[in-house]
Amino acid sequence: MKGKLFCIGVGPGDPELLTLKAVKYSKRCPVWAVPQGNTEKLTAKSILLDALQGIDGVEPEKKEIITLHFPMTRDRAVLAAAHRKGAAAIAVHLEAGRDVALFTLGCPTVYASSIYVHRRLRDDGYETEIVPGVPSFCAAAAALQQPLCEKEEPLVIFPGGRADRQALLQMPGNTVIMKPAGQLAAIKAELTAAGKLAGASMVERCGLPGERRYPSLADAEENTYFSVILVHEEGRG
Repeated sequence: MKGKLFCIGVGPGDPELLTLKAVKYSKRCPVWAVPQGNTEKLTAKSILLDALQGIDGVEPEKKEIITLHFPMTRDRAVLAAAHRKGAAAIAVHLEAGRDVALFTLGCPTVYASSIYVHRRLRDDGYETEIVPGVPSFCAAAAALQQPLCEKEEPLVIFPGGRADRQALLQMPGNTVIMKPAGQLAAIKAELTAAGKLAGASMVERCGLPGERRYPSLADAEENTYFSVILVHEEGRG
């Protein structure tokens, strides 16, 4: 009998936001697959291990941990090759009848590299399941103690590197800009032009060591990859 893949969201960084279901399948799976970008720091792995410390029945040292390399690039050919390689590494264990937990920060359904690996294995006929996690923008809104949207307000979500960003900022409703690293100055200028800077805020490294909160985006001068910008059309909530 072949193993099953569980694509598990570990939330934005705060170990206390790891769901009960994520803990359940972390215990069940003998193999853990952890993503790694262009750095040596395995953020998802460190968050997971911190969250599972002291939980009965979880023994990380007894798990087989495999690293999936997801390069930080927009080159589709390079990314596709990385996803194929990751899926192949997991398939070895599934073929041997071992369940695999594939972890990702945030939620697998929101701009996550893990979903491409999940899709390949699902389409290859393996049994799969997605375990949702708390999205970073929900945690960021909670950290700032403000709603994402109210009543009939629409919510627009997009990554900060989109070429049509200015057009998206003109759309009605509130906005979430994810992963805006290297784009902060341009985004602030575009929000100013759209008359929306006063309603913009940001959380950097939400739930992680070094978290920084900016109730007013105008006060932020730099940011990292792990940042989320929230924009309220009618001003801050």
